[in-house]
Amino acid sequence: MSLVTIYPDFYKDFQCKADKCQHTCCAGWEIDIDEKTAGKYQTLPGALGDTIRENIIAVADTWQFRLRGENRCPFLRGDGLCELIRRADESILCDICANHPRFFVTVSDYELAGVGLSCEKSCELLLADTAPLALLTEKGEQLTLKGLLQQLVLPVSDEDLCYQTGLTTEDAAFVLDCMQKTEPIDAAWTSQLAQLWDVQIAADGEVPQVFDRIYQYILYRALEHVPAHGLGAVLSYAQLNTDYIYLSEQLTGQLDESIRRWSEQIEYSTENVKLLLESLA
Repeated sequence: MSLVTIYPDFYKDFQCKADKCQHTCCAGWEIDIDEKTAGKYQTLPGALGDTIRENIIAVADTWQFRLRGENRCPFLRGDGLCELIRRADESILCDICANHPRFFVTVSDYELAGVGLSCEKSCELLLADTAPLALLTEKGEQLTLKGLLQQLVLPVSDEDLCYQTGLTTEDAAFVLDCMQKTEPIDAAWTSQLAQLWDVQIAADGEVPQVFDRIYQYILYRALEHVPAHGLGAVLSYAQLNTDYIYLSEQLTGQLDESIRRWSEQIEYSTENVKLLLESLA
């Protein structure tokens, strides 16, 4: 039986901002080159092939780009554009560069697709609507998140699909304690985490409706972990991380950036995701 691919409703609108992006995905990460593309690079003729081979390095059994200062890709130009695309076209890219920030994970008979929230464009698209997360099949059929969970035989209530407001000081302390156990992505993350302990939570503060949508998307992204950790842990994981984003936004006043930085720290770290899920099981 072939898999049915599911997309969030805004997936079709994703387009890389390229040089308009304030937080390039071409810096700050190790950039692995898939085996097929690495083979193509090894035999690519001409000056471009020579330049590429001068700027890749073998690490264990994987080829990577040789990063420059501030962990920048050697082909990231000063204007924010990719030198490889400028000199060739997008077909020259390795898989991770061509696909990022898209993800595809298999859950039962479904392939769940989406875009990771470390990308500012992804955050913009998620926050462009305050309505509950809507999904589409590859044939364009509409599907709710609850409908998807029913198809996956995962029993949830309407309450399970909403962000639970009313965060208390004790709740916030638990969230921050969990986050402190994760491996920090950089010093700025550690610094902000320390500041969040002093955030004053308004007892009657109204939580914007869009937080339901944020919670639902985090839950959708984490459904792949249900077989290993259970539905309860995954629901708690979505609540915990949305709580953290809420706290961060209270400090910074920037919801999109709070989401993006959370994603860099948690969503894109297999170890940190596992640590949180295990602590909530």
